[in-house]
Amino acid sequence: MFPSTTANALDARARAPEAMRPRANGKQRGRGTRWGRSKRFQVVAVDPKNPLGRANARGIVPGMGPGAREWRLIHKELKTKYRMPTVSSAECAKMMRQGGKPATLLDVRFGPDFEQWAVPGSVSVPYVEGGILAKLRLPGFKKVNARFVDDVERAIPDKTTKIILCDIWGGSLEREPPENKSFTDPTKGAGSLPAAFELYQAGYKNLYHLRGGVNQYFEDCETNKDLPEPDPKSWPGNLEWFGYRQFNGKDRARGQRDD
Repeated sequence: MFPSTTANALDARARAPEAMRPRANGKQRGRGTRWGRSKRFQVVAVDPKNPLGRANARGIVPGMGPGAREWRLIHKELKTKYRMPTVSSAECAKMMRQGGKPATLLDVRFGPDFEQWAVPGSVSVPYVEGGILAKLRLPGFKKVNARFVDDVERAIPDKTTKIILCDIWGGSLEREPPENKSFTDPTKGAGSLPAAFELYQAGYKNLYHLRGGVNQYFEDCETNKDLPEPDPKSWPGNLEWFGYRQFNGKDRARGQRDD
């Protein structure tokens, strides 16, 4: 014998919005779910109704991920409000060698990538993280490190330190984001600029951006022998299939997808 349906339950079902009522085939209209089983949703990072973003518990608006500010607004703020400088590989190396209080090169790439190859003397605080599937470089399994600012504060507690941020290929503050959103945006990079946006909000004062990212540093080592040279065997930039070399449009688009 089937369990009875109470009058209250029937009344509640009658009052429910049509989009939320179960259908005969077990599907629920709208929202892409089924009754009795969950379905994976795609998280939209920037809310089109709130392009300014939503601050987290610390009062920091994310640069990427859920609650993030629209990238064009972040880009403008980094240029006009914070006046964030961009430095070359040679300038970066010089700042890291200077006496007194040398600069710190902060590598925000995915942790396993840093372990494979990195600029000598750099410090790793990943802006993105993920588990085993992310380590296999499967798309869609990385997420923004929600503890990024806290991790940087532990690694570099002095907020007056000169910090040069880098990712895989950099992005750019020296050009404007494209007007057409359907184009791949070469200005956003793979995390260093959104990460800087969060660090500025946390009170860090002396932030710099490495032009061209870690890829460009390794490329510059081939012509500038004054740069502290990493092990060239560790750099997968010459292996196009590896997904790292982003010096032409095809590889750059792939790098943006992966990182």
